[in-house]
Amino acid sequence: MRSISENDLSVIIPLLATKIREIKQELLNGEGREDDMTDEEFDQQTDNRDLLAAYERTMDNLQEEYEAGRSEGIILPSFEELTKPFDLKKHRP
Repeated sequence: MRSISENDLSVIIPLLATKIREIKQELLNGEGREDDMTDEEFDQQTDNRDLLAAYERTMDNLQEEYEAGRSEGIILPSFEELTKPFDLKKHRP
């Protein structure tokens, strides 16, 4: 039994995709400036990398659960349709 409905996942997945995109953008903005960063900024970059990895693992798990529901015949948009506006495959720091 699923702990969350596929309809709820269809809302949560784009929200998580937004956060992933925002974190990736922050990391990209900091690339190449490591020498100019304060210790706090460097620590924030490290924290963002860790958070990004956790969010990406969560997204993988949500995708599996979502696709399982779709394979059972629940009519929902594809995972790719949900995440396409967020271009999750691009710019992997």
